[in-house]
Amino acid sequence: MTATLEAPVRSDLAHPVIGADLPQLRPTVGEAVSGRARAVLPAAAAVVGIAAAALVAPAGAPALTAAVVGAGLLTSLAANWSTCGMSVAAVVAAPKQAERTGSSTPARRLGWHAFGSILTGVPTGALIGAIGMLVAGTIDVAWALGAWALVALLYGLHELGVLRMPTPMRRRQLPRQLRRSMAPWKVSFVFGTLIGPGFLIFIRSSAYYLLVLGLLLVGNPLLGAALFTVVSLGRCLPSLAAIVHTRSGGTMPGFLSAMCVVDRRVQAATGAGLVGLAAFGAAALLV
Repeated sequence: MTATLEAPVRSDLAHPVIGADLPQLRPTVGEAVSGRARAVLPAAAAVVGIAAAALVAPAGAPALTAAVVGAGLLTSLAANWSTCGMSVAAVVAAPKQAERTGSSTPARRLGWHAFGSILTGVPTGALIGAIGMLVAGTIDVAWALGAWALVALLYGLHELGVLRMPTPMRRRQLPRQLRRSMAPWKVSFVFGTLIGPGFLIFIRSSAYYLLVLGLLLVGNPLLGAALFTVVSLGRCLPSLAAIVHTRSGGTMPGFLSAMCVVDRRVQAATGAGLVGLAAFGAAALLV
């Protein structure tokens, strides 16, 4: 794939507008977000986390549950703006080709994508919670919350580019060849089923690790199913944004270019969010 200039270059992009998602053109988080912002955001998030713990004064188990819910919300927002997310957006938001039969529309394809993601995401979350039931009672809640908060802090700093943490994952892209062999609505559905569990392809956000770890510590299948439903719906955000962008007169090349920058800014915000959740968990142990 080669970059093509199809629109004026945005002032906040370091490359021409591109016609396909090219990961190598993405700036680093340090290039996309200023050092001052990467210092202020986590500090502010930590203050909010501590204040929330002081105000609510949750006990160990409710505090851990609240922190895990926060990790789920972060995952639903942050895990989607990568190459795989853009692959889905390109399929879902594409205008219907005249030579294709059927009544496929971007809105219907988005629905199929959401359905596929929920179909596999919900059982995954429930299974993780069920596995957690086997071990949750053997771990002291205070120790579990403290360990979770420490891991959240480390991965928050990882997202902010301060340090590097291990990121185990199956480093595979969505099978793009499906675009040429299946109807768009079927591709949208299959992509959703592959993305739903979260670990069958690249794991874009460290918040996912904290979500899974937290569900294992809490040991609640219903919570797992609910949070993975939220994450599955969050998987639709890039496609929804692409539909809105193109219906407003924008182009997919322009959308892909903007997402190269948005991806890193979301990453920095996620890092700050994890630091805030870590501060909340630590403060909850002291109040």
